[in-house]
Amino acid sequence: MTETNIADESAAVDNPARRRLLAGLAVGAGTAALLAGTRKAVAADDFPKITSNGKKIKVGLGLNYGPFNQPWRRGCWQIAKTVQDMGCELVTVRGEPSKQSEQDSARQLLDRGIDVLILGIYSGESETAYIVDQANQKGIKTVGFMVNAKNSPAVLEDTWGTAAVMGNWIQNRLQRQGTIVQTAEDKGFYAPFDMEVDMLSLMTSYQPRMKMLPFMTGSVSTTDEISKGRDNCLSLLQANPDPNSLQLITSWWWPLTIGAVQALKQMNRTAIVTNHYFSDQFLQVMAAPDTPIEFSTDVPYHIAGDRVGQLAVALGQGQNVPNDSYFTPISFIEKSQAASMQGNLKSMDQQAIALLKQYGG
Repeated sequence: MTETNIADESAAVDNPARRRLLAGLAVGAGTAALLAGTRKAVAADDFPKITSNGKKIKVGLGLNYGPFNQPWRRGCWQIAKTVQDMGCELVTVRGEPSKQSEQDSARQLLDRGIDVLILGIYSGESETAYIVDQANQKGIKTVGFMVNAKNSPAVLEDTWGTAAVMGNWIQNRLQRQGTIVQTAEDKGFYAPFDMEVDMLSLMTSYQPRMKMLPFMTGSVSTTDEISKGRDNCLSLLQANPDPNSLQLITSWWWPLTIGAVQALKQMNRTAIVTNHYFSDQFLQVMAAPDTPIEFSTDVPYHIAGDRVGQLAVALGQGQNVPNDSYFTPISFIEKSQAASMQGNLKSMDQQAIALLKQYGG
């Protein structure tokens, strides 16, 4: 397998030297914990070359993304495409974006004659250990998609590296002074958001001229997150009426970012906005001449999905696949790159919708 069809986004925004550095940050942060057991952390640039041995196998995947989960959908698209390209079959169950629903989907798939089950993205290793045990009893292999899974290989977001990229950009942009606030989906809903919020708060705490306001409550993926983000930000601005009381808003989830931009406009307030995760709608807002959005990071789920698909097929075919954690590259853009990135993303989203429609997605 090659990544020629999925690397457009990363090629447009990634600096290879910086990506290797960030991959090293991820390994440094994770290696001690991972090596305490049998799992090894693998940098984004070091994903192994995997080829099909021709054996036909079935891979199970829960399609639990919602309308706002466009990155997740792109990941599922690449899983489906990679499984197909490697001559194997994908079996799917449709659900909604919640831990309970994805666990329900996983359990249903165990009875669909699959050889490999893909687990993720909300439920962590301890929450799906019982599903892995049930799968093993049936002779089914497992792989983690953006989460670790018990005794299984996994492809993960470089969470700490992403937060470091965001934090360094913010500190340089503000010249290490000013007040910022963070928002994301509700705490406990998606662990990487909680980790990124904590990392940025820690980085800010070491800057004596910077202040981090209390976390601005977010939302969950089963709600109208743009409206929720707008309402949350309106409440914050009303509670802090001084125009100089807030210099920057960091939103770790794109619908909340759009809501925050709407609130700033409604209140006639100015603040720099930074974002995590790309979507077509978000990039359109970021590319607008009057937007306050200046910077965005992203997790290239299409790359992660391709790698998950390769691992799943290799496992099902009986190839030797160590139970390692493979980090995903970090993408990031500034305002001037938003329009070109939107074109790349639209193409991927159109392909994702067309392919996943065949699987009920």
